[in-house]
Amino acid sequence: MEEYRKKLGKLEALTDKPTHYCQGCEHGELTRLIASAIENLGIRERTVMVDSVGCSVLAFDYFNVDHIQSPHGRAPAIATGLKRVRPDLVVYTVQGDGDTLAIGLLEVMYAAIRGEPISVFLVNNAIYGMTGGQMAPTTMQGQVTTTTPYGRDVEFTGAPVDG
Repeated sequence: MEEYRKKLGKLEALTDKPTHYCQGCEHGELTRLIASAIENLGIRERTVMVDSVGCSVLAFDYFNVDHIQSPHGRAPAIATGLKRVRPDLVVYTVQGDGDTLAIGLLEVMYAAIRGEPISVFLVNNAIYGMTGGQMAPTTMQGQVTTTTPYGRDVEFTGAPVDG
C-alpha cells in the first residue's frame, strides 16, 4: 500500500461550499477526514455516500461523490442494498447518534451482524443537535439538554447508550 499523503488545501472529494455545522461540532472534522481518505485511496469516482436524517442530511453539499438520500435511521439498509447491487462501489454513511442509536439502532445492528461491507460513521454529540439540543440516546448521566434542564436522570430516562 502506498504511503499516506498529507494534503493541505482543497481536496477533490470536497466541494467549495462552506458547511452549516455548529462551531466545535465534530461533523466538520469528520467530513475533512473522510474526504482526505477518499482522495488518498483514489476511490472518489466509485464512492457513494448514503445521506441520512439529522445534521449530516446536507452532506451532499460538501462531498464531491455520488449520494443517495435515505429515510430517518435507514441509511445502513439503503447502503446494504446499494452494495449488494453494485459490489464494486465503496459505500458509506455519516449518521448522528440519534439517527443511528435511536430510530436506526436495529438497522445498524443487523448490518453489523451480517458483516455488510459498508462503512457507518457515527457522530456522537450526545444531543439531537439539528432539532434544538434535546436528550439523545448517548446523553450522559447528569448532562443538561433542552429536555433535561436539571441533567439526565438515569432512574427516570434510563442509562445512556455507550456509542
